[in-house]
Amino acid sequence: MVNHILIARLFLVGLAAFAVYSAATAKSPDEISLLPCIFHEVTDVPCPGCGMTRACLSLTHGHFTDAWRYHPFSFLIVGLAIGIALFPSQMTDIWNRQSNRTRNYISICGIVLCLSVWFVKLKSIIW
Repeated sequence: MVNHILIARLFLVGLAAFAVYSAATAKSPDEISLLPCIFHEVTDVPCPGCGMTRACLSLTHGHFTDAWRYHPFSFLIVGLAIGIALFPSQMTDIWNRQSNRTRNYISICGIVLCLSVWFVKLKSIIW
């Protein structure tokens, strides 16, 4: 079973480490490169998650408009990670109180919204 609390905490520690690194080296989120996107490398088309790393790093620098431009879901991802890392039992209780239908609806809406952001990005790149 996946330990969501550990993953959220590792994500936040890693994000903080890269924020400190970028501040210490005076590098902007655009200049930091972690792992290349395999989907983008193979197809030369950005994947639905492309820009998420730069967006999360922009959030740590307080550049909210840049974060939104890179990937709007960064706010959700960082917010959920903070909630799960700091308030795991409350977040679990909130999720468990939802019916299966509501959980499915939330999941489907998240997927549709993420794909919608991707299509908007693709439209701006292609046209």
